[in-house]
Amino acid sequence: MFFHFHVTKNRSQNWRSSFLNLLNLRGVEFVFGTTGAGMADIQDAMVVVKPPKWIQGLHEFVSVAAATGYALASQKVGVALIDRVVGTQNAVGAFYGAYMNMAPIVVFASENVPGVSIPTGEPEYHYYTELSHFVRPWIKWRSKLESLETLACDLDKAFYSAQSEPPSPVFVSLRQDLMAKPLDAKIEVARRDLPPHAPRLPDDGTLRKIADEILSSSHPFILASHAGRKAEAVHALLDFAHTFGIPVIERRVFLNYPMNDQLHLGFTNSIRPEVPKECDLLLTLEVGVLPPQTFEQQVIDFSTDSLHVQDVYEGGDYGSTLYGAKIRCVCDVSPTLKKLAKLGKEVVKGADLSVITERSAKVEQLHRELYEEWRNKARQSYEEERLDGWSIGYVLNKFWNGETTWVNAAITLRDALLRSIELNTPGTYFGNPSGHLGLCIGMAYGVALAHREYTDVKDMGGYKLGKISPARHAVVCTTGDGDAIFGNLPSALWTCAHYGIGVVYVVLNNACWGIEWAPIERSTQHWAKNAGDFEFLDLDNPRIDFSKIGESMGVRSYRVSDVSQFERAFSQALEGARNDRPSLIEVVLPKFTGEKPSVVP
Repeated sequence: MFFHFHVTKNRSQNWRSSFLNLLNLRGVEFVFGTTGAGMADIQDAMVVVKPPKWIQGLHEFVSVAAATGYALASQKVGVALIDRVVGTQNAVGAFYGAYMNMAPIVVFASENVPGVSIPTGEPEYHYYTELSHFVRPWIKWRSKLESLETLACDLDKAFYSAQSEPPSPVFVSLRQDLMAKPLDAKIEVARRDLPPHAPRLPDDGTLRKIADEILSSSHPFILASHAGRKAEAVHALLDFAHTFGIPVIERRVFLNYPMNDQLHLGFTNSIRPEVPKECDLLLTLEVGVLPPQTFEQQVIDFSTDSLHVQDVYEGGDYGSTLYGAKIRCVCDVSPTLKKLAKLGKEVVKGADLSVITERSAKVEQLHRELYEEWRNKARQSYEEERLDGWSIGYVLNKFWNGETTWVNAAITLRDALLRSIELNTPGTYFGNPSGHLGLCIGMAYGVALAHREYTDVKDMGGYKLGKISPARHAVVCTTGDGDAIFGNLPSALWTCAHYGIGVVYVVLNNACWGIEWAPIERSTQHWAKNAGDFEFLDLDNPRIDFSKIGESMGVRSYRVSDVSQFERAFSQALEGARNDRPSLIEVVLPKFTGEKPSVVP
């Protein structure tokens, strides 16, 4: 399918409007970014070309993180526009976070060329370096616009590259002098909707070998990490697991499997995945591990990337240990699981069916026991008014429904929260596999905008007005105090207040980068541990008052220190979020001091 827009010789026309029209044709509704002098002509054109709608941030890191959240939740390309050298450097951490989240984003950066003036009369900017050097490890493709005639082609390649498996960030720099240049000739630009890649599937012989291995094993397990980034993969995994009666454990980055299903057996450690001892065959779905970790079990490996570069928790561009695998499938996971489930339904008969039925019944019993234990822990903590991960999760779970999405950056309370908030709908959980602090702060409002549209665009005679549709989802972002201050929380709060984006930020304030205590505690001489010296981790004296930060940004804020206060605050905040009003709840926890927390001041 082709789209054409026809530009005639007209001094009022320029390539900035053509650029925005190309984004418009690609269905781009929102552009996340910060203002800078290098993008003035593009932003000027946004007054008359709508959509896309500009979403103003106060920092490039937060804006690129928001584009990441939008891309993951909408399954579309997220688009950001940042300004030249400093803007690109500010966003490097967000590029890394997007890369490790397999997020299809396209980031445009303005760029100047030494000695080349801007046609609008701006002075000659010598504010230049090769921008892509900063982000090269964390992008799939990069381009610098050197000719206006390649603009449409560049956008085709950028969007196509970002979405192809494995999805990744793409970086395109736009020369400011070219984007400000008037058109002086008749130019016709055609844009083609590029087809998706044909799915990569193992051959029938390999699929049959996989089925035979599963049927001959006594205790197969599935370990999933990034597969749930696509809802269709969750549905395919559900069918596949039940066809062969295989229990599922997750390193939760996305919602990989519904928690109410009888084959769900919980979660594993993110950095060092743990597998039950009885497991004799492990099926890994987009699971990379930090080198030199490996698995002791026989492994059947399914990955979209042979080196597992993007599915290593807190990894990098080195990729995973190439752990031993009896069968290794570099494939598109969702269609592969669908084909395996179909094959299983054809070959599983007689004795095999009896074994699967018996196996499923045992797993169902383990599932009931496990979830009964977790629910009891959460209920007991709630009833005893202990403010911890279990009671907080219990309260959140009480108010949860299908119109709520969770963006989770909590670390010290992560395990309890994961086990006490029971999620069953794909696309309702997003984490941060990069480990880069602060990413989820911006991701949260990008996720919220994925459930909304830019509507009612009205021509006002020279410029256009529009509004964002009412919220259909409430987004809850749980984050620690250390993560919050890294994530430029004021920027995200201001953007949410400015546009009416209903995010509930829950800041878990234990006055410490508690997650970093373990490596200091294990240091060679243990001097810090023996002295109880938290100087390197302290976020105390003064303890940060996040509620006042929220109030200063026009966001309704709460500061709570017990379970009842938190429940009342969360109930009100969630109602506000469903009516486009963001909130911040600061949960004042005992100061983290290792295993024995001190008393809340």
